[in-house]
Amino acid sequence: MQQIMGVVVFFILFSSLAGANDKKLSTGDPKTDAAIVEIQDTRGATVSCQASLQTVYHVLDQQIEETSEAFFKGPGLMFLGVSKDEKWIPAMVSDAGLMWTYDAEEEMVTKFNRGRVYRETGLEIDAYIPDPLRPFRGVIWESIRLSGPEQSDQYIFEAILKPNLLTAQLPVALVSLRLRVSKKDGLLNLSEALDAEKNKIIIRKFDNMRPNVKISDKMFEFVIPAGIHVIDSTSDAIQMLKDLTGSE
Repeated sequence: MQQIMGVVVFFILFSSLAGANDKKLSTGDPKTDAAIVEIQDTRGATVSCQASLQTVYHVLDQQIEETSEAFFKGPGLMFLGVSKDEKWIPAMVSDAGLMWTYDAEEEMVTKFNRGRVYRETGLEIDAYIPDPLRPFRGVIWESIRLSGPEQSDQYIFEAILKPNLLTAQLPVALVSLRLRVSKKDGLLNLSEALDAEKNKIIIRKFDNMRPNVKISDKMFEFVIPAGIHVIDSTSDAIQMLKDLTGSE
């Protein structure tokens, strides 16, 4: 019962972070605030979306590309994976309480307790994956600024990146995010993670966006493949994030 109540409390808290209060939070810059309010109004009642996600990593003179289909449903539900033989093979699944990652080639499943990570670090364990429904998660709110040149079909923002699980494992320090948000539907369509010299280290682009597509909650229920050992990396993740923030 105590565990169930913990998940419920976290779900309520997570809902408050999902962007519903964008209009009430100030970045300290009136022009940026006005753009965020406009985005929130444009996004309106959009509560789900499906898109193709392309990720490009530029690390140690190497370029690595990944593609997946991405499903998002508010608040805080996420599925990344590929379709094979009319079945979805997940790579990452997040629900209100847990995040799962699955490496099909290595036959490895890793579990993270999202609520515990947030309680002990104040950070979202899956924040390194941009969410089109929540363009500004994973950044320091007061650092968000409109960035030029302004384009007719999208807003461009830049913000300081909060520590996250991915930055804890990369050989290069990620400092900021550059975000492109559609003026048409208020959804994030491009996220660029930058280093201190403004080099693009991680580029994530959403294509074929389908707002308010019907997505069953079963999509976000991870089923452990038969015979696969599960590794609980919650404690390791907490320690990595604490090391990044310098907290005990």
